[in-house]
Amino acid sequence: MTGVQTCALPICFPVTIDRETFYDGYVVNAIMDACYKSAESNGWAKVDLDWRGGSTPRISSKPQTFEGKTIIKQETLPDGRVKLILKDPNTQEFTDRIVATVNA
Repeated sequence: MTGVQTCALPICFPVTIDRETFYDGYVVNAIMDACYKSAESNGWAKVDLDWRGGSTPRISSKPQTFEGKTIIKQETLPDGRVKLILKDPNTQEFTDRIVATVNA
């Protein structure tokens, strides 16, 4: 025994750091406020989150359609053609369609 410890964590995987959003910070601050209130009152305190839970309606949009089918994804292929992934609202089936080409 040499007394040297080695780390068993893999070092070959890249580390990704998620960025905190403004709303994440808002939630953390609300939780910390409730912690301080709990410490002062020697009991549980409610976490007050008003921002996204109030009376503001959700943003809704009408989905784009093509020949009566909902467009799930639209992409331009390297050769300029446009490919659509469509969903039939009646049968719930998905289909791929090439709908446009570049005039050569």
